[in-house]
Order: sequence, then structure tokens, then C-alpha cells
Amino acid sequence: MKDLKFIAQQLRKPAGDFAATIAGKMNEGNKPLYDLTLSSMNLNDGDTILEIGFGNGFHFKELLSLRDKLTLYGIDYSKEMVNQATAGNMTFINSGRLFLSEGSSNRLPYEDHTFDVVFCNMVIYFWENPEDHLKEIYRVLKSAGRFYTGMRTKKSMMELPFTQYGFNLYTVGEWKSVLAQNGFNVDDSYHKTDPCFEENGKQIQLESVCIAAEKVS
Repeated sequence: MKDLKFIAQQLRKPAGDFAATIAGKMNEGNKPLYDLTLSSMNLNDGDTILEIGFGNGFHFKELLSLRDKLTLYGIDYSKEMVNQATAGNMTFINSGRLFLSEGSSNRLPYEDHTFDVVFCNMVIYFWENPEDHLKEIYRVLKSAGRFYTGMRTKKSMMELPFTQYGFNLYTVGEWKSVLAQNGFNVDDSYHKTDPCFEENGKQIQLESVCIAAEKVS
């Protein structure tokens, strides 16, 4: 029981000696979702992007290669993740294409109308009051800016035993309603069935979803 609680706490905010291990596990387990989200995002050359909850930044290189002259900002709740992502991406930081901060998405340290695109993967489960976070995302997006939510379906997430500890799970329809109630026009959703994996002798198959929404100006 304690192990499951510990895993849930680490997924919310990696910390201490286990931070590097959990980051590696997240990179591996969330790769299908990242692939779906990156392929679903409608990016243009020169866009300014914000990622909320970037982990150790393993995927930054792939993201920054999607279009020419992209600028990426990232904010993460975990000091250890910010440190790891900084150490692993100094080339992009020194070139002025990547800017990383420690903090929470309900208090974003950016000016109004800064970003063309904001996205997050497997982050909304940890928002106690999603309205506070979406209000900030809405504020920092440019007119007609786009917000992409990467998540797994509620039914498939419930197959993971640690999600009973502090995870706020949503169906796709529920999250679309939350977005609509907070000023976003939901454009589309993209779905992908992840490869099966074994967890404590049980075969589990997650369903990845990326929901695309636009700021209503």
C-alpha cells in the first residue's frame, strides 16, 4: 500500500534519490502519448511554445525539430526535473531556444499573450482546481492560441493501482466539458492504443488521447 502511495507521489512531483528513476520510467511509459501529442500539434515556423510538466526534458530535441525557429518554454513543479532537464539540454538553452522554470501552472511567470501553443502530458490528474490552471493558460496564450491536453482514458488509467492515490481522472467527454467551461473551443481529439505491458502479472493496455482546443478570442 505504501509503495503505491509513494509511486503516486513521485509521479506527481519527482523528488529525492528516486527522481531520476521515475523520470526514466515516465519517458518509457509515456512515449506513445508524447508521440501522439507531438504529431497532433499544429505548429508553424517561429512559434513560441510552453510545455507544462516536462519531466527531464528527454523529448525536447524531437519537439524543437518539428518546425524551424521554434522557441520552447517549460515549467515543472519538481526542482529535480528542472535540474535534470537543464543539464541535459544546455545546447538549446545556450542558443536561446529553450527556457526552463520551476513552478506551478496555476501561477505562470509569463506575460499575457506570450504563447502560440501550450501543451501538457499526464499533468491534469494533479490539478486540484483545474479552473485555476486553465485560467492561467488562457491568459498566456495569444489570440486563437492552441492548448493540447495529452492524457489517457479514465477506463484505462483505472487499471493502474496507484491512480487511486491522488489522481483526478477524467473521461474524454468530462475533460472536453471542463475546457469548454473555461473559455476553450474544443477542435478535435486524437486517439491511439498503446502497446500492452505487464504490471504485477496483469496485462495492461492504455489508451492515449490528445485533445486540441483553441482560445476563444
